[in-house]
Amino acid sequence: MKKFLLFISNGSEMLEISPFIDIFGWNKIVGDKKEKIDIVTISYENFVNATWNLILKAELKFNEDIMYENEYDGIIIPGGFGNAGYFRDIKEERFQKLLKKFYEKDKLIIGICTGAIALGEAGILKGKKATTYFLDNKRYFNQLEKFGAIPVMETIVQDENIYTTANPESALIMGFKLLEKVTSKENMEKVAFNMGYLYLVKK
Repeated sequence: MKKFLLFISNGSEMLEISPFIDIFGWNKIVGDKKEKIDIVTISYENFVNATWNLILKAELKFNEDIMYENEYDGIIIPGGFGNAGYFRDIKEERFQKLLKKFYEKDKLIIGICTGAIALGEAGILKGKKATTYFLDNKRYFNQLEKFGAIPVMETIVQDENIYTTANPESALIMGFKLLEKVTSKENMEKVAFNMGYLYLVKK
């Protein structure tokens, strides 16, 4: 069995949360049944104020005393908006310690859009190629150098076990990429086909 934490902060964007839940939910119905794969939501509190007045209920309440890095194969960090409390949440020391533990265990780490900033704040992007939101005035993308990262203006960037992406749209692509990584290309295409994403299916 494989399990991934999906950490939801205040201000997280729904379009960067839902693809992972939906794709892996569909995988349980129409995908490969050889191995169970769970996406487990976690946050500081039971309820989270996401963007656009949406309130979400996480499955787990974060507990610093639990060694999540021993139980989970990776962690996914959706991006979000500062005016909804996102950057305040991801800068918390207990959260940065969590990311460092996953990094030290060589677990898979995915930062979606401004979620890459969380990885930078934790100090795990030093010397790593990375991307983040680079539209508008590039204010987030320009922060990557401050974290010691090597900025790459691409939609999805992988450096060893760390993936960073550039926008909400990339969450869907990354969701299917993760499914392919932990199962197979054939299985990913089967799930994509059944979900109607025919452009992802080999002709």
